[in-house]
Amino acid sequence: ARQQLRTLDKTNDLVEKNIKAMNKHLTQLEGVTEPYVRPDQKRVYYSRNMLFIDFKKLGFTRDTLLKALKAEGVDVNFWDYPEQHKLTIYSEAKWWHHPPTIPDSMPGNAYVNGNHIFLPIFYEDAPELTQQYVNAFQKVWSHRKELV
Repeated sequence: ARQQLRTLDKTNDLVEKNIKAMNKHLTQLEGVTEPYVRPDQKRVYYSRNMLFIDFKKLGFTRDTLLKALKAEGVDVNFWDYPEQHKLTIYSEAKWWHHPPTIPDSMPGNAYVNGNHIFLPIFYEDAPELTQQYVNAFQKVWSHRKELV
C-alpha cells in the first residue's frame, strides 16, 4: 500500500485525463451523461467509468446497447447496486445503539440501476484506445434506428 500511495496522485491524474478525453466525446451523444461532480470536488475512479444512458430517449434497451457495443469491441457492462436501505443489517436492532431512520424508497438508487453502464478505466496513456471507444459509440449511435 505504501508503494502505491507514492504514485497515487499521478495515477489518479492520468486516469482522470483518460476519462475526460473519452467522456467529452461520449457525453455529446444523445442521451449520454456522466455523474455530476460539484465544482469543489475532485472525482477519483476505482475500477470503472460510469455513464448514464437515457434508454427511453434512445428507444432501445440496455441489453441491446451492450450487445451492439460489445460487437464493436467495447468492454462494457453494468452492475445493480443493492438497495442499501433494504439490507437486513439496517433493520436488526442488535447492530445499532441508535437505529437509523430508513426511508421507504431511494429513487436515486433505482435510477442508477436502470440507466448506467460501466466502461473500463485506463491506467496508462491511451489516446488510440480512447479514440477506438469513441468511434465504436459513434458508430452504434449512428445506427440507433436499426437497433430499435
